[in-house]
Amino acid sequence: MKYKVLLLTAPLALLILAMFAPLAHAARTELPTIAIDLAHGQQSNGVCAMMSVMPDAYWVVIVQDEAQAKQLDNCIKSHAYAILTGGLTALTKSELSIDALIIGQPVIPLSDAEKKAVLDWFKGDGSVLWCATDSDYPAQGGNQELAQHICNDLLDYLAQNGVPVHLRSDYVSVEDPASNAGRSYRVVGLIEPPAKYNADLIALGAHKVLMHGPGAVMWVDENGDCHKIVDPATGKIAAGTPDTIIPIVVTTNQGTIVEHQPKAPGEPGEFGCAHHAGEKGVFVMLAAELVKVGKAEKTVIVSGESPYFGYQSMVTFKYHGVMLDGPRFFRNLMLWSLGYLGELKAFKEAEEAAAKMAEEAATKQIEAIKNQVNTIVGQKIAPLQNKVSSLENSITALAKKVDSTSAQVKDLQNKLSSIQSSINQAASAAQSAKSKASSAYTIGIGALVLAIIALIAAGFAISKK
Repeated sequence: MKYKVLLLTAPLALLILAMFAPLAHAARTELPTIAIDLAHGQQSNGVCAMMSVMPDAYWVVIVQDEAQAKQLDNCIKSHAYAILTGGLTALTKSELSIDALIIGQPVIPLSDAEKKAVLDWFKGDGSVLWCATDSDYPAQGGNQELAQHICNDLLDYLAQNGVPVHLRSDYVSVEDPASNAGRSYRVVGLIEPPAKYNADLIALGAHKVLMHGPGAVMWVDENGDCHKIVDPATGKIAAGTPDTIIPIVVTTNQGTIVEHQPKAPGEPGEFGCAHHAGEKGVFVMLAAELVKVGKAEKTVIVSGESPYFGYQSMVTFKYHGVMLDGPRFFRNLMLWSLGYLGELKAFKEAEEAAAKMAEEAATKQIEAIKNQVNTIVGQKIAPLQNKVSSLENSITALAKKVDSTSAQVKDLQNKLSSIQSSINQAASAAQSAKSKASSAYTIGIGALVLAIIALIAAGFAISKK
């Protein structure tokens, strides 16, 4: 009888298992699963762009309730793998295995239950947490740095509960008069991660990204003291910064720290902790930190601007006529942080191969040019050099002849000078003789005249007698 019961119940048990097995199996998706938080006052602008540039991921949208879910754009609904209600507590209530969570510029604080859910999720299936904030001149208006407070509160909570994260958002604004989209607060950030931890892959094909009205990112030590990630004067990672912190998006060396809130001491708002008004140099607007949670290494990203909901999404490809790499950057950042590196490594290998080919081609071209030059030298220049040498010899010989002739001319000049002197002396003597002859002639003529007069006189006298 017992065997009959077993025979009857076994198929039922298998049927029950078959009914639930697909649900259990479906929890691990084939592609990375990325969740976007829209449950804390955020608008959805930029979300569809994010989904579009990362189609090889399952996108999950987290909202507060069904009413909000119904109001989502059709573009988001069509791209979403799932829409979860109940705020961030859905992270642990859902059967989905979510890999990454992006909380973009929250303006409604997280509940204690939500912070606990984020903690549990990150200690479990979670691999990437990105908390995006704003400047101290919020895109949503008002005089409270809400996004900074909410993200920092969550990061503090994680740090106090076994997730050793140091990154925080500072309560200032960053401007850049040298790299912007028409206004210094529309910062065009430079994507310049260091090579460590393969972070240089993030910059493949991505060099500039819009950070519209960004804040600065800092880190805090175990005592709660605030520090800059890079030295503003050099742009290099500052001494004491944990090695696991990776600056990714920075300003030029013309970056400037500005304080909008509070407008005066005692008024609402927070002064900067690591950054202060009037400082200039290189400042970090987006950074990542690798944290050890148990045996697993996970990634926390903190940014002073958001990939969605902000005044203008950082996924933007062109803004006020300035071409940007927002789509490529967002994709690279997500692939890198998820450890999904196949595409990026292939991209890098292709880039290196192209560079090597270009270098080899340039080397060959240089060799060819050298050969052509040598041929020209052998065929044209060498004979010309021989002619030049022959001409130089002729000129040298002619110069010697000229020198000899010059000496002869000088000797002749001396002789001519001597002859001229003799001629001058003879002329002088002749002139003297001429003068004497002229005087004698004059005397002779006078004597002759006197003689004639005397004769006439004598004749005249005789005739009278």
